[in-house]
Amino acid sequence: MTESGFTLAELVAIILLVGILAFTAIPRFSGPSLRVDAQAEQLASDIRYTQTLAMTRGDRFRINLSATGYQITSSTGATTVVHPGTGSTNAVALNGVTLSGWNPPLTNNYVAFDGRGVPYSLYTSSTGLAANATITLSGGGSQRNLVISPETGRVALQ
Repeated sequence: MTESGFTLAELVAIILLVGILAFTAIPRFSGPSLRVDAQAEQLASDIRYTQTLAMTRGDRFRINLSATGYQITSSTGATTVVHPGTGSTNAVALNGVTLSGWNPPLTNNYVAFDGRGVPYSLYTSSTGLAANATITLSGGGSQRNLVISPETGRVALQ
């Protein structure tokens, strides 16, 4: 009569394999770097959305930055735009992440886009960004840079 099941050696091998996988995978899926990466991706997406909004409506829109969040508004900043992800006009608050380093070439706390998608440091200016604008996101010892290119408004994460 034979019995089916795992041998002790097979069980030990499986437990070792699961332990090794857990040891290498868990640090990649948790911690502050994931938070900074996710919020950097979200901010990059919202900057692209602001640029697209300006191009589709043929008017200037801007994204206002603060140390703890950001908000999409009309060119003057007087009218807030409904955020496509939250469905609210409230500012997007960053959780455990701070924004910094946007000066220069952004002379204010925002970047504006015209109807052609060109980025500006002033919503009333007729001259686009003169150089790359870098926004730094930091939190928990991790840091990501978001770079907005002049003329094209290309947003890249570094």
